[in-house]
Amino acid sequence: MKKRPLASIGLLLVLLFYLAVTMQGLPSRAEYESPGDRVCASGRVYQKELRPQAGEMVQVLYLKDLSEESPPGKAAVCYLKNGQAEPEMGSWVKVEGVYKNFERASNPGQFDTYSFYLISGISYRLNQAVILEKTTKYNKVREGIYCFRRFLSRKLSAYLPPKESALMKTILLGEKGELDPELKELYQRNGIAHLLAISGLHVSMLGMGIYRILCKCGVPMKISAGGACVLLVLYGVMTGFSVSALRAILMFLLHMLAVMAERTYDLLTALSVAAVSLLVGQPLYLKHSGFLFSFGCVLGIAVLTPALTEGKRDLLPGNKILTKGIKGGLSAFSMGVATLPVYLWYYYQFPVWSVLLNLMVIPLMSYLMAAGILLLILSIVCPLAIWPLVSLIRGIFKIYELGCGVNETLPFHLVNFGKPQGWQLLFYLLILLLVVGLKKKLTLPVKWMFTCLGILLLVYRPGGKLTVTFLDVGQGDGIFIETPQGSHFLIDGGSSSVGNVGKYRLLPFLRFQGVQSLDAVFVTHPDTDHCNGVQEILEQDTGSGITVKCLALPDIAGETKSDGFRKLEGLAEERGIPVVYLSRGQEMGEGELTFTCLHPSKGYRTKDTNEYSLVLKLTYQNFSALFTGDLEGEGEQDFEKYQEGKAGNRGQLTVLKAAHHGSAYSTGTGLLEVLMPAYTVISCGKHNSYGHPHQELLKRLADCGTEILITYQTGAVTFQTDGEQVWIQTFLIEELAPD
Repeated sequence: MKKRPLASIGLLLVLLFYLAVTMQGLPSRAEYESPGDRVCASGRVYQKELRPQAGEMVQVLYLKDLSEESPPGKAAVCYLKNGQAEPEMGSWVKVEGVYKNFERASNPGQFDTYSFYLISGISYRLNQAVILEKTTKYNKVREGIYCFRRFLSRKLSAYLPPKESALMKTILLGEKGELDPELKELYQRNGIAHLLAISGLHVSMLGMGIYRILCKCGVPMKISAGGACVLLVLYGVMTGFSVSALRAILMFLLHMLAVMAERTYDLLTALSVAAVSLLVGQPLYLKHSGFLFSFGCVLGIAVLTPALTEGKRDLLPGNKILTKGIKGGLSAFSMGVATLPVYLWYYYQFPVWSVLLNLMVIPLMSYLMAAGILLLILSIVCPLAIWPLVSLIRGIFKIYELGCGVNETLPFHLVNFGKPQGWQLLFYLLILLLVVGLKKKLTLPVKWMFTCLGILLLVYRPGGKLTVTFLDVGQGDGIFIETPQGSHFLIDGGSSSVGNVGKYRLLPFLRFQGVQSLDAVFVTHPDTDHCNGVQEILEQDTGSGITVKCLALPDIAGETKSDGFRKLEGLAEERGIPVVYLSRGQEMGEGELTFTCLHPSKGYRTKDTNEYSLVLKLTYQNFSALFTGDLEGEGEQDFEKYQEGKAGNRGQLTVLKAAHHGSAYSTGTGLLEVLMPAYTVISCGKHNSYGHPHQELLKRLADCGTEILITYQTGAVTFQTDGEQVWIQTFLIEELAPD
């Protein structure tokens, strides 16, 4: 680094930015007084796009320079009602819409929409927006670029099938509104989703392509470099300047400046200058996965690859093709090693064979982009000549899909390693710095050994304690248990207030925990707020990386089973998942940990699904927890009588999951006097229509001296124990106090 003073200064500034962001944290959200009300906001249109909503494409505006009459914030995103006249870029508009705050994550692993938009500088959202006023003055250049983008988009729609058209719009124009969600997930699962973002790969291909074409056409080198810079900046404006595109464009501009100044271009110096330039504008980019991925990939190629190959140009002298292939594989491996911490920190899983898959898809990307650009040109000047290009584009995308399909048949193609801890990241980075910093002193086998050791350290998950987590699933239940031996269990998983609760809350949490399989899923009863998320898990494709080994249901009389109960049985049968039926007195155990079924009795009969709720007691040395589902009425009376004869010492229960989300008609005084729990968790949604938790129950709990934890206040609640001591952690620490 002595020969790169700018790179050294840049690295120091990045570290200072990181320390400042880490110490300061994310700013707290300023909640608007009346979310859900119709409000007015005025501002300047700086971006617009089409997005899918409720099965149709909706015009979306992004406003900045908000007026004082607007709700407080830096910028707003507005989803317009259909039929609205589209305002021009740079025009000043006044809109009225339904105010909505961005959702904060309340569980580990859950996507934090608030943080995502905060980094983008957007403060809130207006739905069903109507334009009240707009100026006639606007930015003609920006509007012209936007219209040109829509023109190109229509050309792609006219000459390509819908699926391929949507993919090419995403790759070339940055338009993601029409992209098939299932296809996007396929690319994500297989580690090639970077192809769908305007990134360094796109910018380098396009920028260098323009520069070389101009040079070959006889344009002087400096003018070619300047022209390529101008066209690439305009391309960035057209596609929206994503973080990765900004990084690549800045580095390309520095490269071309070096050409024009007849100076040597240094990649690491350009990388550090680009990083500092972006962080000056938005320090929170250090918490943005796209920023970290983009810079990590370049560092992997520029720094780690030479260290792991000792800078040898010819790995196999005399065989240039094989040498090129090996070097490509090593570069892909280096990018994987450099970005592995980012993958695990943000997505908790890693597509192991994506390194090999990228060796195929990345080289084809240059042909795909060239074909797409040529198709757009010929669609204007000679439409009859485009059909070979259409076939080529469709063929390449078909190869991508086939490659993903083959990849998903391989063992361990998608492994849930879980989110690493801070100390693991620190040691991993130190090991990589050691490999790079001492590359001339360490032998090649030693450097590879250290690299592999760092990977093993990063994916290692320490255990040894029992963990019980009550997830915030809104109005519903979802409880995760990890045993000291590393087994995983789920008790219920559903919500009546959160859509796709399995996809957006349960599965992300399980990946966060590094869960590959659930040893058993207990469903207390088949009401949707307890099982619709479980149904999503059972219906999921095995490509998501989590399997279910056993489904446990209450052992009730056949005529008592509801349609929901039978649907669960049918899903388990389709997936080949064994079903066990539990009744009072049955036990499941592992070491010193035991699950005991306390309700219902075998063949229990009732017309009310809540009354036959499965009641499970977990015991582990001095720790105990009782999970009650929605038990109430005659079912609770039957359970209470059974408990009175088995209760033992008062106060022996550590944790009670209050039945039926804190209903006044469950968890009665008599039962509490028998159980005497130290902690009681109530799982319910904020402002739910049932009024849960009811004040009558809260008073009963307060009278028995238990500490009350309500999931909509605390977020996920985690109890961890070694069998003697108990540690409690709430996800939303700042919201522990009742409203």
